[in-house]
Amino acid sequence: MMKYAALIFLITCFSLAGSQVAFAKGEWEVSLHYGSWNLSLLESYLEGVLEDTVADELKEAIIAEHPEKSGLEEEYYQDLSLDSTGNNFGVEMRLYPAGKEGSFSVGLSLEKTQMEVNLEGSASYQFADESYFEGSGSSKLLIDLISYHLSLRWDMVPSGRLHPYFGLGLGLASLTGYLYYEASGEFYDAATEESEFELYSDEIDLEFLEDLEPKITPIIVQLNLGLKLRITDDFHFLIDAGIWNGFLVRGSVAYRL
Repeated sequence: MMKYAALIFLITCFSLAGSQVAFAKGEWEVSLHYGSWNLSLLESYLEGVLEDTVADELKEAIIAEHPEKSGLEEEYYQDLSLDSTGNNFGVEMRLYPAGKEGSFSVGLSLEKTQMEVNLEGSASYQFADESYFEGSGSSKLLIDLISYHLSLRWDMVPSGRLHPYFGLGLGLASLTGYLYYEASGEFYDAATEESEFELYSDEIDLEFLEDLEPKITPIIVQLNLGLKLRITDDFHFLIDAGIWNGFLVRGSVAYRL
């Protein structure tokens, strides 16, 4: 699928470059950009979902392993912490069909985005006969994306030296990365005065997604608001923030050809 995406990307580039409008009236802009990615406000929501899911699964697993403790459950305590970070780098070619004073533009870009999500947690489960469980764990999800984007942008009052803009777009991506996790736990049985210790760890390469049927092609949704500052007639600086399968803040330098 990504081979077709790359082919479409190149064909579109050559089609734009060869159009009569582009040469007769339009104006080109080339830019480089770099930004910071995270899940931002979604982190609290995801923590809540994970807390409920992990608590239910862990309680069921403990009772399934030790059915004699059913009915003796007392206090359960759990602490989970989710953190996300990442970055984005890209190069973009943009066409303003109406020329320098035009507000609408269409862009094609090649993007490299890295997304990292970390989860850490601990839990304890107390029973009426003084048995208990204590455990902790952590996981790391790292995703590397190479994507091809088509975006539309509207500059508001483009004649102003400093003016806002709004953009939206979609990207098709290839995905690599891995999921690593480790967990340890101790169960103390007061009836036998014995403890059980268990340790788990594994790393899963995300390349297995390429073998799934039907094929899965990651899509990146782009929606951003920003400000554009004209340094000279041809050199511009941009900063924007918005949605990028999460939240992205980035700065750009652009040159009008």
